[in-house]
Amino acid sequence: MSDGNFNRALLPKNELSAGIRAGKSQMRSKAERALLRILDEYFSNTDATTRQSIHYRFMQLLRDSQ
Repeated sequence: MSDGNFNRALLPKNELSAGIRAGKSQMRSKAERALLRILDEYFSNTDATTRQSIHYRFMQLLRDSQ
């Protein structure tokens, strides 16, 4: 029978930093989807290579801004 104690080794080392990383990842994913929608909406007649290079550069800037 448990006495109410728990094993601290099973807990993440820093719950706050794990939550922040998860939040950043979610926001990066939302930003990427938003950019792809904008590219489809406003630049649908632009060639695919240009759109891919814009997408690639945007993702680079997101990673570098951390």
